Amino acid sequence: MITPYLHFKGNCEEAFNFYVDCFGGGNVHITRLNNNPDNPIMHAMATLNDVGTISGADDDKPFTISGMEILAIFPSRERVEEVFAKMSVGAIEVAGFKPHPPPDDKGGGATVTDKYGYTWFLCS
Repeated sequence: MITPYLHFKGNCEEAFNFYVDCFGGGNVHITRLNNNPDNPIMHAMATLNDVGTISGADDDKPFTISGMEILAIFPSRERVEEVFAKMSVGAIEVAGFKPHPPPDDKGGGATVTDKYGYTWFLCS
């Protein structure tokens, strides 16, 4: 299993709660230095429905990797469109849902760069 590790500038907890809201899923598990709620997040992890887990942390110099997308595979077009609609709030819609060409014409995908700067390819 490969798990994305995302870096944030002080808003990791906000971002992870957003992802759990968009994808559905369990609680966000957070570790802070000395368990002090005023300290930045050293490590966060969340399980997202349908797609697995994500991890991340707050970082003084957060970064994204140019030319890279996070792939999330869903069981249906309807689920892709549902997650896409939620992730598109405050985001850049790169491409709305497009069906895959034949012979793989049962699925499709959509791409969004979320409000935290990460690009997601959502497909079925």
